[in-house]
Amino acid sequence: MIKNLIVGSGFSASMVKIMINDNVKVASLKNTNSLRSENFIRRTNLECNKFFSENTLSVGSTEFILNKAKFHDRLILGGNSNIWGGHIDLKRISENLVNFLIKKKIFFKKLSFRITGTTSHNKDLAQLQTSSGKILKAQDLLGKVENIFILDFFIKNKKIFVNLLYLNSLKKKQIEVKKLFLCIGTIQLIDLLCRSKFIKENDKIEFSEFNHKFIYRFKKSRYKKNTTTIRYLFSRALGHFLGIQSYSKYLRLLNFIPICIDQRFYYNKSKYILTLKKKTFIGKKNRKDFKNFGESVHYCNMKINSVPINKIFSKINKNLLGFGMPFVNQSVPGPISNDIILDVKKKLSFFNLIRKIK
Repeated sequence: MIKNLIVGSGFSASMVKIMINDNVKVASLKNTNSLRSENFIRRTNLECNKFFSENTLSVGSTEFILNKAKFHDRLILGGNSNIWGGHIDLKRISENLVNFLIKKKIFFKKLSFRITGTTSHNKDLAQLQTSSGKILKAQDLLGKVENIFILDFFIKNKKIFVNLLYLNSLKKKQIEVKKLFLCIGTIQLIDLLCRSKFIKENDKIEFSEFNHKFIYRFKKSRYKKNTTTIRYLFSRALGHFLGIQSYSKYLRLLNFIPICIDQRFYYNKSKYILTLKKKTFIGKKNRKDFKNFGESVHYCNMKINSVPINKIFSKINKNLLGFGMPFVNQSVPGPISNDIILDVKKKLSFFNLIRKIK
Protein backbone atom coordinates (compact mmCIF):
# COMPACT_ATOMS: atom_id res chain seq x y z
CA MET A 1 0.00 0.00 0.00
CA ILE A 2 1.09 3.55 -0.77
CA LYS A 3 0.26 6.00 2.01
CA ASN A 4 0.15 9.26 0.02
CA LEU A 5 0.37 9.38 -3.77
CA ILE A 6 0.64 12.59 -5.81
CA VAL A 7 -0.18 12.01 -9.47
CA GLY A 8 1.13 14.82 -11.66
CA SER A 9 4.16 17.09 -11.83
CA GLY A 10 2.79 20.56 -12.59
CA PHE A 11 2.37 23.61 -10.36
CA SER A 12 -0.40 22.15 -8.16
CA ALA A 13 1.63 18.97 -7.58
CA SER A 14 4.64 21.03 -6.52
CA MET A 15 2.53 23.00 -4.03
CA VAL A 16 1.12 19.82 -2.49
CA LYS A 17 4.62 18.34 -2.27
CA ILE A 18 6.17 21.28 -0.40
CA MET A 19 3.19 21.88 1.90
CA ILE A 20 2.39 18.33 2.99
CA ASN A 21 3.81 17.31 6.35
CA ASP A 22 4.00 13.58 5.62
CA ASN A 23 5.87 11.18 3.37
CA VAL A 24 4.55 11.27 -0.17
CA LYS A 25 5.29 9.53 -3.46
CA VAL A 26 5.16 11.53 -6.70
CA ALA A 27 4.20 9.74 -9.91
CA SER A 28 4.19 11.41 -13.32
CA LEU A 29 4.68 10.58 -16.95
CA LYS A 30 8.02 12.12 -17.95
CA ASN A 31 7.39 12.11 -21.71
CA THR A 32 4.83 10.68 -24.11
CA ASN A 33 7.31 8.40 -25.91
CA SER A 34 7.06 5.93 -23.05
CA LEU A 35 3.30 5.55 -23.64
CA ARG A 36 3.68 3.91 -27.04
CA SER A 37 2.62 0.54 -25.61
CA GLU A 38 -0.87 1.88 -24.85
CA ASN A 39 -3.58 2.16 -27.47
CA PHE A 40 -4.13 5.89 -26.96
CA ILE A 41 -5.39 8.54 -29.37
CA ARG A 42 -3.25 11.48 -30.41
CA ARG A 43 -5.11 14.87 -30.25
CA THR A 44 -3.12 17.42 -32.27
CA ASN A 45 -5.77 20.10 -31.57
CA LEU A 46 -4.86 19.96 -27.85
CA GLU A 47 -1.08 20.17 -28.20
CA CYS A 48 0.57 23.31 -26.83
CA ASN A 49 4.26 23.52 -27.69
CA LYS A 50 6.64 26.43 -28.11
CA PHE A 51 9.86 26.71 -30.10
CA PHE A 52 12.21 26.75 -27.09
CA SER A 53 10.22 24.40 -24.86
CA GLU A 54 10.41 20.63 -24.72
CA ASN A 55 7.68 19.41 -27.05
CA THR A 56 5.10 16.84 -26.11
CA LEU A 57 2.14 15.07 -27.70
CA SER A 58 -1.41 15.02 -26.41
CA VAL A 59 -2.43 11.39 -26.10
CA GLY A 60 -5.33 9.89 -24.21
CA SER A 61 -8.52 7.87 -24.17
CA THR A 62 -10.92 10.31 -25.80
CA GLU A 63 -11.08 12.77 -28.67
CA PHE A 64 -12.16 16.42 -28.49
CA ILE A 65 -14.10 18.37 -31.10
CA LEU A 66 -13.96 22.00 -30.00
CA ASN A 67 -16.16 24.78 -31.33
CA LYS A 68 -14.45 28.18 -30.98
CA ALA A 69 -12.47 27.14 -27.93
CA LYS A 70 -8.93 26.16 -26.96
CA PHE A 71 -8.01 23.45 -24.49
CA HIS A 72 -4.42 22.44 -23.80
CA ASP A 73 -2.72 19.20 -22.85
CA ARG A 74 0.96 19.14 -21.89
CA LEU A 75 1.63 15.56 -20.88
CA ILE A 76 5.19 16.09 -19.69
CA LEU A 77 7.22 16.57 -16.52
CA GLY A 78 6.37 20.07 -15.24
CA GLY A 79 3.18 20.42 -17.29
CA ASN A 80 2.17 23.98 -18.15
CA SER A 81 4.83 25.43 -15.82
CA ASN A 82 7.39 24.90 -18.59
CA ILE A 83 5.72 27.54 -20.76
CA TRP A 84 3.69 29.77 -18.40
CA GLY A 85 4.21 33.38 -17.37
CA GLY A 86 4.48 32.51 -13.66
CA HIS A 87 2.28 35.37 -12.46
CA ILE A 88 0.72 35.61 -9.00
CA ASP A 89 -1.40 38.13 -7.11
CA LEU A 90 0.36 38.62 -3.77
CA LYS A 91 -2.63 40.43 -2.30
CA ARG A 92 -4.54 37.14 -2.38
CA ILE A 93 -2.17 35.17 -0.14
CA SER A 94 -0.96 35.88 3.38
CA GLU A 95 2.46 37.22 4.32
CA ASN A 96 3.13 34.04 6.33
CA LEU A 97 2.45 31.91 3.28
CA VAL A 98 4.69 34.13 1.13
CA ASN A 99 7.52 33.75 3.65
CA PHE A 100 7.01 29.97 3.72
CA LEU A 101 7.31 29.79 -0.07
CA ILE A 102 10.44 31.96 -0.02
CA LYS A 103 12.01 29.45 2.40
CA LYS A 104 11.26 26.80 -0.22
CA LYS A 105 13.35 28.85 -2.69
CA ILE A 106 10.42 30.38 -4.55
CA PHE A 107 11.08 34.05 -5.20
CA PHE A 108 8.61 36.83 -5.98
CA LYS A 109 9.65 39.58 -8.38
CA LYS A 110 7.32 42.56 -8.70
CA LEU A 111 6.45 43.24 -12.31
CA SER A 112 8.58 45.91 -13.98
CA PHE A 113 9.87 46.51 -17.48
CA ARG A 114 13.44 46.45 -16.14
CA ILE A 115 13.31 43.11 -14.28
CA THR A 116 10.52 41.01 -15.79
CA GLY A 117 9.78 42.87 -19.04
CA THR A 118 6.21 43.28 -17.87
CA THR A 119 4.19 45.68 -15.76
CA SER A 120 0.63 46.17 -14.56
CA HIS A 121 -1.69 48.72 -13.02
CA ASN A 122 -2.19 46.12 -10.26
CA LYS A 123 0.91 46.68 -8.11
CA ASP A 124 0.33 43.42 -6.22
CA LEU A 125 1.16 41.25 -9.24
CA ALA A 126 4.50 39.47 -9.21
CA GLN A 127 6.33 36.75 -11.08
CA LEU A 128 7.35 33.45 -9.50
CA GLN A 129 11.04 32.86 -10.12
CA THR A 130 13.93 30.62 -9.14
CA SER A 131 17.16 31.99 -7.65
CA SER A 132 18.63 32.15 -11.19
CA GLY A 133 16.00 34.65 -12.33
CA LYS A 134 14.12 32.18 -14.51
CA ILE A 135 10.37 31.66 -14.28
CA LEU A 136 9.59 28.89 -11.79
CA LYS A 137 9.25 25.36 -13.17
CA ALA A 138 7.29 22.95 -11.01
CA GLN A 139 9.73 20.07 -11.36
CA ASP A 140 12.37 22.11 -9.53
CA LEU A 141 10.36 21.65 -6.31
CA LEU A 142 9.29 18.01 -6.62
CA GLY A 143 12.45 16.07 -5.87
CA LYS A 144 12.25 12.45 -7.01
CA VAL A 145 9.48 11.79 -9.53
CA GLU A 146 8.78 8.19 -10.57
CA ASN A 147 8.01 7.55 -14.24
CA ILE A 148 4.51 6.17 -13.69
CA PHE A 149 1.22 6.70 -15.52
CA ILE A 150 -2.13 6.22 -13.79
CA LEU A 151 -4.44 4.10 -15.96
CA ASP A 152 -7.52 4.25 -13.73
CA PHE A 153 -8.72 4.02 -10.13
CA PHE A 154 -11.69 2.52 -8.30
CA ILE A 155 -13.17 2.24 -4.83
CA LYS A 156 -13.66 -1.11 -3.08
CA ASN A 157 -14.74 -1.50 0.54
CA LYS A 158 -14.22 2.28 0.96
CA LYS A 159 -10.59 1.92 -0.09
CA ILE A 160 -8.87 3.49 -3.10
CA PHE A 161 -7.14 1.24 -5.61
CA VAL A 162 -5.11 2.49 -8.58
CA ASN A 163 -3.91 0.69 -11.69
CA LEU A 164 -0.47 2.04 -12.52
CA LEU A 165 1.77 1.61 -15.54
CA TYR A 166 5.45 1.65 -14.56
CA LEU A 167 6.92 3.12 -17.72
CA ASN A 168 10.56 2.12 -17.24
CA SER A 169 9.59 -1.56 -17.20
CA LEU A 170 6.15 -1.30 -18.91
CA LYS A 171 4.70 -3.40 -16.09
CA LYS A 172 1.22 -2.78 -14.71
CA LYS A 173 0.41 -3.01 -11.01
CA GLN A 174 -2.74 -2.58 -8.94
CA ILE A 175 -2.00 -0.88 -5.63
CA GLU A 176 -4.06 0.35 -2.70
CA VAL A 177 -3.56 4.03 -1.90
CA LYS A 178 -4.55 5.55 1.43
CA LYS A 179 -4.75 9.11 0.06
CA LEU A 180 -4.76 9.93 -3.65
CA PHE A 181 -3.87 13.48 -4.70
CA LEU A 182 -4.76 14.07 -8.35
CA CYS A 183 -2.76 17.03 -9.68
CA ILE A 184 -3.05 16.32 -13.39
CA GLY A 185 -4.09 18.73 -16.14
CA THR A 186 -7.68 19.28 -17.17
CA ILE A 187 -7.66 17.05 -20.26
CA GLN A 188 -5.81 14.23 -18.51
CA LEU A 189 -8.25 14.47 -15.59
CA ILE A 190 -11.20 14.07 -17.95
CA ASP A 191 -9.49 11.09 -19.62
CA LEU A 192 -8.77 9.45 -16.25
CA LEU A 193 -12.35 9.89 -15.03
CA CYS A 194 -13.61 8.31 -18.28
CA ARG A 195 -11.28 5.31 -17.94
CA SER A 196 -12.37 4.98 -14.31
CA LYS A 197 -16.05 5.13 -15.36
CA PHE A 198 -16.85 8.27 -13.35
CA ILE A 199 -17.72 10.07 -16.60
CA LYS A 200 -20.18 8.22 -18.81
CA GLU A 201 -21.95 8.59 -22.15
CA ASN A 202 -23.90 11.87 -22.54
CA ASP A 203 -22.39 13.40 -19.40
CA LYS A 204 -21.80 17.14 -19.61
CA ILE A 205 -18.53 18.67 -18.39
CA GLU A 206 -18.67 22.41 -17.69
CA PHE A 207 -15.93 25.00 -17.20
CA SER A 208 -15.86 28.76 -16.64
CA GLU A 209 -13.22 31.36 -17.42
CA PHE A 210 -12.84 35.13 -17.16
CA ASN A 211 -12.94 36.67 -20.62
CA HIS A 212 -9.51 37.41 -22.01
CA LYS A 213 -7.75 38.92 -25.01
CA PHE A 214 -4.41 40.35 -26.22
CA ILE A 215 -4.25 43.97 -27.44
CA TYR A 216 -1.41 45.95 -29.05
CA ARG A 217 -0.55 49.11 -27.06
CA PHE A 218 2.30 51.53 -26.34
CA LYS A 219 4.33 51.73 -23.10
CA LYS A 220 2.50 54.78 -21.78
CA SER A 221 -0.98 53.90 -23.04
CA ARG A 222 -3.72 54.03 -20.45
CA TYR A 223 -4.87 50.79 -18.97
CA LYS A 224 -8.38 49.59 -19.74
CA LYS A 225 -10.74 50.15 -16.81
CA ASN A 226 -12.46 47.20 -15.15
CA THR A 227 -9.79 44.73 -16.21
CA THR A 228 -6.73 43.06 -14.76
CA THR A 229 -4.00 43.80 -17.29
CA ILE A 230 -0.43 42.60 -17.68
CA ARG A 231 1.56 44.69 -20.17
CA TYR A 232 4.44 42.98 -21.98
CA LEU A 233 7.24 44.76 -23.75
CA PHE A 234 7.34 43.46 -27.31
CA SER A 235 10.65 41.73 -26.54
CA ARG A 236 9.22 39.90 -23.54
CA ALA A 237 6.01 39.01 -25.36
CA LEU A 238 8.12 37.48 -28.12
CA GLY A 239 10.11 35.51 -25.54
CA HIS A 240 6.92 34.23 -23.94
CA PHE A 241 5.55 33.24 -27.34
CA LEU A 242 8.73 31.29 -28.10
CA GLY A 243 8.87 29.61 -24.69
CA ILE A 244 11.90 31.49 -23.31
CA GLN A 245 11.53 31.36 -19.52
CA SER A 246 13.81 34.26 -18.61
CA TYR A 247 14.11 37.90 -19.61
CA SER A 248 17.44 37.32 -21.31
CA LYS A 249 19.94 39.90 -22.54
CA TYR A 250 19.18 38.83 -26.11
CA LEU A 251 15.51 39.69 -25.73
CA ARG A 252 16.45 43.07 -24.23
CA LEU A 253 18.18 43.98 -27.50
CA LEU A 254 14.68 44.42 -28.93
CA ASN A 255 13.59 46.96 -26.31
CA PHE A 256 13.84 49.81 -28.82
CA ILE A 257 10.55 48.56 -30.33
CA PRO A 258 7.84 50.85 -28.87
CA ILE A 259 4.98 48.37 -29.16
CA CYS A 260 3.66 46.54 -26.10
CA ILE A 261 1.08 43.79 -25.79
CA ASP A 262 -1.61 43.96 -23.11
CA GLN A 263 -2.98 40.73 -21.72
CA ARG A 264 -6.43 41.71 -20.50
CA PHE A 265 -8.59 39.72 -18.11
CA TYR A 266 -12.16 41.03 -17.92
CA TYR A 267 -14.54 40.73 -14.98
CA ASN A 268 -17.27 38.92 -16.91
CA LYS A 269 -17.09 35.15 -17.33
CA SER A 270 -17.90 32.70 -20.10
CA LYS A 271 -18.89 29.05 -19.79
CA TYR A 272 -18.11 26.08 -21.98
CA ILE A 273 -19.69 22.63 -22.04
CA LEU A 274 -18.22 19.37 -23.31
CA THR A 275 -20.59 16.44 -23.92
CA LEU A 276 -19.35 12.85 -24.20
CA LYS A 277 -20.56 11.04 -27.32
CA LYS A 278 -18.95 7.69 -28.16
CA LYS A 279 -15.50 8.47 -26.73
CA THR A 280 -15.54 11.98 -28.18
CA PHE A 281 -16.14 15.20 -26.25
CA ILE A 282 -18.05 17.69 -28.35
CA GLY A 283 -17.79 21.33 -27.28
CA LYS A 284 -20.52 23.92 -27.22
CA LYS A 285 -20.65 27.47 -25.93
CA ASN A 286 -23.36 30.05 -25.42
CA ARG A 287 -23.53 32.30 -28.49
CA LYS A 288 -23.39 35.41 -26.29
CA ASP A 289 -20.20 34.32 -24.52
CA PHE A 290 -16.68 35.42 -25.43
CA LYS A 291 -15.56 33.96 -28.74
CA ASN A 292 -12.17 32.53 -27.72
CA PHE A 293 -12.86 30.40 -24.66
CA GLY A 294 -9.71 28.87 -23.18
CA GLU A 295 -7.25 31.39 -24.60
CA SER A 296 -6.02 32.39 -21.14
CA VAL A 297 -5.53 28.73 -20.12
CA HIS A 298 -7.35 29.58 -16.86
CA TYR A 299 -10.50 27.54 -17.45
CA CYS A 300 -11.61 26.33 -14.06
CA ASN A 301 -14.56 25.40 -11.80
CA MET A 302 -15.14 22.02 -13.43
CA LYS A 303 -18.58 20.49 -13.04
CA ILE A 304 -20.03 17.17 -14.18
CA ASN A 305 -23.73 17.41 -14.94
CA SER A 306 -23.81 20.71 -13.00
CA VAL A 307 -22.22 19.18 -9.86
CA PRO A 308 -18.85 20.71 -8.79
CA ILE A 309 -15.93 18.32 -9.15
CA ASN A 310 -14.87 18.78 -5.51
CA LYS A 311 -18.31 17.61 -4.35
CA ILE A 312 -18.13 14.61 -6.67
CA PHE A 313 -14.71 13.65 -5.32
CA SER A 314 -15.88 13.89 -1.70
CA LYS A 315 -18.74 11.50 -2.50
CA ILE A 316 -16.45 9.05 -4.28
CA ASN A 317 -14.08 8.85 -1.31
CA LYS A 318 -13.02 11.29 1.40
CA ASN A 319 -9.35 10.45 0.75
CA LEU A 320 -9.56 11.40 -2.93
CA LEU A 321 -8.42 15.01 -3.39
CA GLY A 322 -7.98 17.05 -6.55
CA PHE A 323 -5.78 20.11 -7.06
CA GLY A 324 -5.24 22.54 -9.91
CA MET A 325 -7.43 24.65 -12.17
CA PRO A 326 -10.44 22.28 -12.43
CA PHE A 327 -10.79 22.35 -8.64
CA VAL A 328 -10.80 26.12 -8.03
CA ASN A 329 -13.46 28.71 -8.79
CA GLN A 330 -11.54 31.86 -9.60
CA SER A 331 -13.18 34.92 -8.04
CA VAL A 332 -10.96 37.69 -9.46
CA PRO A 333 -9.62 37.89 -13.04
CA GLY A 334 -5.89 37.57 -13.58
CA PRO A 335 -3.36 35.02 -12.32
CA ILE A 336 -4.80 31.73 -11.06
CA SER A 337 -1.69 30.48 -9.22
CA ASN A 338 -2.76 32.20 -5.98
CA ASP A 339 -6.14 30.42 -6.11
CA ILE A 340 -4.38 27.08 -6.55
CA ILE A 341 -2.00 27.74 -3.64
CA LEU A 342 -4.85 28.67 -1.29
CA ASP A 343 -6.88 25.62 -2.36
CA VAL A 344 -3.94 23.33 -1.60
CA LYS A 345 -3.46 24.91 1.84
CA LYS A 346 -7.18 24.70 2.66
CA LYS A 347 -7.58 21.04 1.71
CA LEU A 348 -4.37 19.84 3.36
CA SER A 349 -5.27 21.79 6.51
CA PHE A 350 -8.67 20.10 6.65
CA PHE A 351 -6.93 16.71 6.82
CA ASN A 352 -4.23 17.97 9.21
CA LEU A 353 -1.60 17.29 6.54
CA ILE A 354 -0.26 20.82 6.22
CA ARG A 355 3.22 21.83 7.34
CA LYS A 356 3.35 24.52 9.99
CA ILE A 357 3.44 27.85 8.18
CA LYS A 358 4.47 30.87 10.18
